[in-house]
Amino acid sequence: MLIPKYWAQYKQRFELRETPNKPSKQATIKRYGWSDVSQSEALSHAKARVYEAHKCWLAGEDILRRERREEYNASNGIPIREQIISEHSFPNSDFLISKTSNNSLSKKSSNTHLIVTRNSYGAQVANVDNIAIIDVDAIDLFAQLYPEDYANFGMEWFWEDALSSKVFDSDSSDYYLKLWTSTDPKRSSMKPQVIGFIIASIVIASVITWLGLSWIWLIAFMVVIMSYLWQQASKKEKAIKQENKQKMITMVESINPYMTDLLNKRVASHTNEQFRLYKTPAGFRIIATHDTISPNDSIVAEWFATFHADANYARLCQSQQCFRARLTAKPWRMNEVEDNSLAKNIPAKDFWFAEGNGSDDKDGHNPQALAARQQWIADYDNYAKNYRACHYVESIVGKEVANNSKPQASIEDFVRWHDSACQVNKELAIA
Repeated sequence: MLIPKYWAQYKQRFELRETPNKPSKQATIKRYGWSDVSQSEALSHAKARVYEAHKCWLAGEDILRRERREEYNASNGIPIREQIISEHSFPNSDFLISKTSNNSLSKKSSNTHLIVTRNSYGAQVANVDNIAIIDVDAIDLFAQLYPEDYANFGMEWFWEDALSSKVFDSDSSDYYLKLWTSTDPKRSSMKPQVIGFIIASIVIASVITWLGLSWIWLIAFMVVIMSYLWQQASKKEKAIKQENKQKMITMVESINPYMTDLLNKRVASHTNEQFRLYKTPAGFRIIATHDTISPNDSIVAEWFATFHADANYARLCQSQQCFRARLTAKPWRMNEVEDNSLAKNIPAKDFWFAEGNGSDDKDGHNPQALAARQQWIADYDNYAKNYRACHYVESIVGKEVANNSKPQASIEDFVRWHDSACQVNKELAIA
C-alpha cells in the first residue's frame, strides 16, 4: 500500500538566461515528497523531485509546474496523502497454495495489513491490502437501469441526495423535485393557453380602443383568465411533481434487487466466490470473503466491471495497491453540521506541512489552526458514534464455497473489525 507517514513540499524558482538561440525564461517548480522514515527524508524526496522536474524543463519538456493539492489521485502518481490513525494486522493461520514460474506449488502466507487514515473531510477510512472491497455508486446503477432518465438529469449531487432520502423527507424536497421536472417536456403543455391569452388580450385592447370603451373590461378579463391559468398551472405542476416523485421512489427501490441479482448471477457462474453486501447512503459496498487477493489481479477488474464499481475508486485501488472503505460518517450528512454544532470542513487540512519544509500553506504553520483541527476531530469522532457508515444486507455464497470451504481467519477477523467500526448492526442513522 502506498500510504506514507511523512509528507513535505518544496518549491524553487529557476531561470534560464537568454542565449543567441533561445530567449530567457523562468519557472517556479513545486513538488511533494513523502517517506515512511522521517519528515526530513520526505523533504529530501521533494527536493529530488523538483530537481528532476528542473532537468526536464531544461531539456525543453512541457512540465507540470505545481502539483495539485489532492489527498490522492489515481492518475498523477502521488500516493494517498492522509493522516495515518492506526495500523492493524490480521494474521492467517492458513496458507495459500500458488504456482510458481516453473509450475511447482508453493505456500505463501495471506496475512492482511490494514491502515486507518483520516481523509480530507475528516472521516476515518480503512485501507486494506488484500481483501477486495468494491464501492458501487447507485448513480452508476441508474445509468444502467434508466439510461434516458440519467442522461436527462445526471448530476451526481442530486442523485446522492435522492438516495439518502433527502429528496423525500427534508425541507428541500420541493426544490430538488422542481429541478428534476424543469426539463420535463410535459411542462410545456401550458404554453398554448398562455399564447391564446396574450392574443385575446391584444384583440380586446384593439376593440376597446376602436369603440372607445372603458379599459376596466380588459382588466377584468385579464384578472379572470390569469386566475384560471394560474390554477391550471398549479394543478399541472402538482401532478407532475407527484408523478416524478413516485417515479424516483420506484427507481431508488429498484436498485436493491438489481444489485442482489448481479451478485447472484455472479456466484451462479463462479461457484467458488462469496460476497457480503452492504448498503451505503448512496450506493453499495461489496466485500469478497472467499479469498485474499491483490488489487491488480485481473479478477478484481472483472468484479469492478460486473458490479459497475465507481470508476475513480477502481483506478485508485489499482494505482495505490489497496482497497478502501469509509468507516465513519460524512460530516455534511450529520445533524450536528446542520445545526452548527460542528463545522462542515475540517481545519488545517495540510497540517503535516507545519515544520517549515517549503510549504506555502498558512494553516499548516498556524498553531491556532492546528488546535482548531484537534478540537474538530475530537468533536467529530464523538458525534460520529451516533451514525453508521453502512448496514449489512446479506451474504451471497457460491455452491462450492458453501459446501467445501472454510473462511480464512484473516478475512473473518477483518470483516468482524469492519462491521464493528462501521457500526453496521446498530440501529443508527446512515451517514
